[in-house]
Order: sequence, then C-alpha cells, then structure tokens
Amino acid sequence: MAQELDFPVLSALMSERAGYDLGLERLNAVEARLGPIARREGLASVQALISLIDPVQRPSLSWEIVEAILPADTRFFRDRDAFQLLSGQLLPALAKARGGKVRILSAGCATGQEAWSIAICAAEVEVEVEVIALDLSMRAIEKARAGVYTQFEVQRGLRARQLVEWFGQTDDLWHVSSRLKPAVQFDRANLLDGLEGLGGFDLIFCRHVLAEMTREARQRVIAGLGRALGTTGCLFLGAGETLPEAEAVFRPVAGFKSVYVRSASPISRAA
Repeated sequence: MAQELDFPVLSALMSERAGYDLGLERLNAVEARLGPIARREGLASVQALISLIDPVQRPSLSWEIVEAILPADTRFFRDRDAFQLLSGQLLPALAKARGGKVRILSAGCATGQEAWSIAICAAEVEVEVEVIALDLSMRAIEKARAGVYTQFEVQRGLRARQLVEWFGQTDDLWHVSSRLKPAVQFDRANLLDGLEGLGGFDLIFCRHVLAEMTREARQRVIAGLGRALGTTGCLFLGAGETLPEAEAVFRPVAGFKSVYVRSASPISRAA
C-alpha cells in the first residue's frame, strides 16, 4: 500500500536532488512509477527499493528513482498562446534586432515536444534560432534527441499541416524532420546547479516546472534564469503560473499571461 512507503526518505531525496516538492497525495503515482524498477532489481516491494536509497553508495539508483518520480507530462504547442506570441511578435522582432540567431532556452524540456514546437515556430517565420533544451532526466533527453513520437504523442498539439510538413512517418511512429534538428541541442542538466557556461538567452521557456518545486528551489532556479536572460528578453511560464518569489528579478508583461521580463528591462508589449 502507498501509505506504507517511507515518505520522509523519498521527500528528502526529491527535494535535495531535484528541488521537487513531493506531496503525500502523489504517493499512489509514485508507487506505480517505482514498481518497474523494484521488479527489475528483484525486490518484493517498492518499499524495499526505497530502503536501498543511498546517494553515496548507489548514486545511479538514487538518480533513477528521482527521474522516475518527476512529472513528465508534455505535449506539442502546450499553452498555444505562448507560441502565437513567439512566432507572431517576438521571433521577428528579436531576429531584426539581433541580426543573427535568436538564442532560446527550454528549461525542463522533458521529452522534447516544447523544444521542437519552438523550432517549428521559427522555421515557419523563417527565423534562425539556437534552442538549448535541458532536462534532469537522461531518459527523457534521449527520447527528445531521437525525435521519434507515437501517433498519440503527435496528436497532442500538432496540427495536421504541421505534422505533414515537419515529420516523417515510419510504421506507427513519427520522426522529426532533419530540417529542424540542427536548430535544437538537448542536454541533461539540473536547474538547481545554475546555467553558467551556457551564455545568455533572448528567450527562456520554463513552463510547468517551478510550480512543482519547493520554495527554496524556486528561488535558486529563478535567480539562475534571471542571470541567463538578456536584458531585453522574455521568460515564459506555464499558463496560470506566477512568480511570487521573483519580484526582485522579473516583472510581468502587461497584456500577456505568464510572460515576464527582467525587472530593469525596458521591453514593451510588442518587443
């Protein structure tokens, strides 16, 4: 039973490694996600697996548990208003201002649908972009790099025209067009470690990530995002997400939900 799981051990692991706020209401889902790992290890229960958690002696197993618990729900063009703003205003304006590539960060990219959606937007408005897509889960990153998705996955958000234009089909699977792949680089990274070494970004997508974190972790990640975002750049959060901890770093853009700029930035609505 889920209530028999050692919740304090799991909660501490998730908070320390991923900044994730593991609530008691998630235990049933946690048990379902950890079950396959326990069976692979030849263990009789998920609790037996939890008893093996030792970040020092068994770091790879501990990370595998973390990755299995982290939410991974994503889809193409999630929160479509953000992508309409991206292609309709921001990409053309930034490309004109930069005179070159627009650098975009997809922070917490999961299995890649967000990053590929950004690349599609850029290709459709003929703007050259460099998309750096990061996630803590190596398994998710490997799937994102492959760019291969099921019929169910491509039906979640992609319009028929986009599917035909930017994907090829092999049997029951769809693969991202080779025309898009040079624009996107996927890497495993922990946002808690900061973003130093990646350079500055014109746009940052960090959507449906911060809300799942502890307050302390959110503050650390927000500070890192602030340092990485250019003074005339925009930060996209998920629809309905707000940044109560970030008032000293970001301010909302009037007229656009869940879009922020650096507090000292002079960006206007149409930037």
